[in-house]
Amino acid sequence: MSNSTQVNNNEKPTRRKTGVVKQSFKSESVYLSMRKTPGTNLNNAMYRMGELFKMTSRSHDKQLHNQLVEWFNTEVLIPAELEIASLESQLAALRDDSDSGIEFISIKNPDMFLEIDIIHKSHIQILSLLTKVDFLMEDIELLLLSNIDDDDGIEESSRTNMNLIINNMSRKIFTVTKPGKRNGGAFSAVYFIQQLQQGVFSLFPEIGTTLPSDSSENQPNIETENVSEILNSDSPNNELNADQPELAKAV
Repeated sequence: MSNSTQVNNNEKPTRRKTGVVKQSFKSESVYLSMRKTPGTNLNNAMYRMGELFKMTSRSHDKQLHNQLVEWFNTEVLIPAELEIASLESQLAALRDDSDSGIEFISIKNPDMFLEIDIIHKSHIQILSLLTKVDFLMEDIELLLLSNIDDDDGIEESSRTNMNLIINNMSRKIFTVTKPGKRNGGAFSAVYFIQQLQQGVFSLFPEIGTTLPSDSSENQPNIETENVSEILNSDSPNNELNADQPELAKAV
């Protein structure tokens, strides 16, 4: 899913080269979550990251790209893996309590799939994590179908953890890139990179500090094809000019 194609598949203009995959889901819980607000939020968050990765990878200043990669791995991917491990523990606890004696000869699932837009390999990394969650939740749902006892509320806890994994990935991206960091206005990949280059704020701020915001408000849009010209300019240190207009809105 990209910002150009919402979860409900409403037709919107495509701004970047986009691959579309048909993602099948085995868990009703994950599928229902991804077709609603959590899925839309994750879609928009990943589009932001995809634009930032693509722009910085094409820039002569690779330090910013490496900084983004480090942040994405440290703050998004690794914590999600740890949360998935917690979900695995909940599945193991349910299996230990499974003594109903019921063995299903087959499992019938409704059609559960979404068309997901891919603009950068970081989307694939998120989808890989989502697939792990999907498989775990499917096993949990099957155990619950067998009418096992769940006196400890593992079912509810597992669904809560599932939603936390999905929502946390979106929240961490939006927290760093949210418009509030610039006193309003739509997300701008160009503006965001410019602020990192100028040291206005850090991806890893010290605890207890607030990120300064810019006094400017909305900036006019530019066409996506002009981005490479901006990033590959001959300006000192390849920094973006503070007067540069923003990239076409990502959200």
